[in-house]
Amino acid sequence: MRLWRSTPVRLTATLLIVFGLSTGVGTTVTYLIARDEADTALRERVSQEFESYRRIRGQRDLVERILGEIGSVAAADLIIDYRSDSGDRFSNVAGLPSLGGLSIVAERQLPEGQTPLAESYLVVEGRVGLGNLTLARNREQVSELWSTFSVLLVVSLLPTFAIASAIGVWSARRASVRVESIGQTLRDLTEGDLEARVTDVTGGPDDLAEIAAAVNQMADAQAATMASLRQVSTDIAHDLKTPIQRVSVLLEQLEDGQLTEAQRGIVDKARAETAQIVRTFQALLQIAQIEGAGPQAAFAPVDLADVVAGIVDVYEPAAEESGHRLSFAAAAPAMVRAERSMVGQVVANLIENALRHTPPGTAIAVGVDGASLSVADGGPGIPEPERAKVLRRHYRLEQSRTSEGSGLGLSLVAAIAALHDATLQLSDNAPGLRVTLTFPTP
Repeated sequence: MRLWRSTPVRLTATLLIVFGLSTGVGTTVTYLIARDEADTALRERVSQEFESYRRIRGQRDLVERILGEIGSVAAADLIIDYRSDSGDRFSNVAGLPSLGGLSIVAERQLPEGQTPLAESYLVVEGRVGLGNLTLARNREQVSELWSTFSVLLVVSLLPTFAIASAIGVWSARRASVRVESIGQTLRDLTEGDLEARVTDVTGGPDDLAEIAAAVNQMADAQAATMASLRQVSTDIAHDLKTPIQRVSVLLEQLEDGQLTEAQRGIVDKARAETAQIVRTFQALLQIAQIEGAGPQAAFAPVDLADVVAGIVDVYEPAAEESGHRLSFAAAAPAMVRAERSMVGQVVANLIENALRHTPPGTAIAVGVDGASLSVADGGPGIPEPERAKVLRRHYRLEQSRTSEGSGLGLSLVAAIAALHDATLQLSDNAPGLRVTLTFPTP
C-alpha cells in the first residue's frame, strides 16, 4: 500500500487518466468525423445510382434494368423495390414498406423473411418513370467504424498504460529507497546520532538530491554547533577547576585557624559545596573526553559479572548506612569487549543515582544476564516522556531539584554506552526505574 501512496505512482496514475481521457475524446471526435464522411460518400453513391434510374427514358427499359439488378444484386448489399402505377411490383425483398425520402433504417424496420438483410441501410425513395423506386444501400461499413475505432483505441492505450505503469512503479521504488534513506538519517539525527548522513543520493540532480544535500548540511551545522558547545563546556571546566580547588585548599587552611563553632559550620558547608563543584567539573571533563574518543584499541574482553560484583561490594556499606537494600545477582555471566574502569564508572553512577533518588528502605537490585547489566530500584521512577531527557547534561526532574547531584550521572552513563556501542534502555520497574545496558560481545 505504501508504494501506491508514492508521489511518482500518483503522478503517473494522474497522467495516465488525463492521457486516457484525451485519447478517448480525440478518438470519439475522429470517429464522428469519419462516420459523417462515410455517410456522405454513401449518400452520394446511392443518390447517383438513383439518378441513373431516373435518366432511363423508356418504362420498358427501366423495368428491364430493375429486373437485371434484382437478379444480380443480393438484398444484403442493395435493396431494390419498384412499384409501378399499374400495380406491378419488382423487388428483392418481399413486403417492403414505404421508407420515405433520404433516410437511414435498421434491419428491424424491414420485413422479416428468408432473405438475409444487413443491420443498417441508407435509403433513397422517390418517383422514377411511371412508379416509385426505393434503393437501400448496405451501410454496415459505416456502422462498423465504431468497432474499428474501439479496437484502435484499446490497442493504442494498452501498451502505453502498461509501459507508463511499469516506469511509474520503477520510479516510485527508486524514490522510495531514497526517501527511506533520508527518513532514516533524520530519525538517527533525532535520536542523537550526529554522525548520520544521507549517503544514497543516486538518481541525478533532482528534488530528492537537493533535500538530501540540505539534510546533510543541517547535520553538519548541528554537529558543528554541538562540538562548539562541548568545547565551551570543556574550556569552562578546565578554566574553573583549578581555582575551585584552590578555594577548597584555602577553606581547609581557614578551618585550621581559630574559628568559632558557627564559623566552622559555615566553612564546612562551603567546603562541601566546593567539593560538589569540583565533582561536577570532573564529570563534565570526563564526558568530553569520552565523547571525543574514537574507537578504543585498548578495549579488551572483560568479565562483566566480576566488574559489577566488585563495585557492588564497594557500595554496600553506603547502602546500609542510608537504609537501602542493595543486592547483586548474575544469571549468566559473559565476557564483553570494554574498558574495565569505564564499566565500573557506569555501575557506580547507576548505584549512586538509585541511592540518591530513592527513599530509605528501597530495594536496589543489580544484575548481570549475559552481556546485559541492569540496575533496578523500587523508587518513584521516571515518567516515560522524561526518560530520554534525563540522559542530557544537567537535566533533572522537577522532583529532583532539591536533591544533591549535578544531573550528569546518567549523561556520563550514556556517553560511556555510546563509546562502547552498547544499548542503553530506561524502563518501568513497576514501581521504580530499571536501567539496562547491553554490551556487544567479543
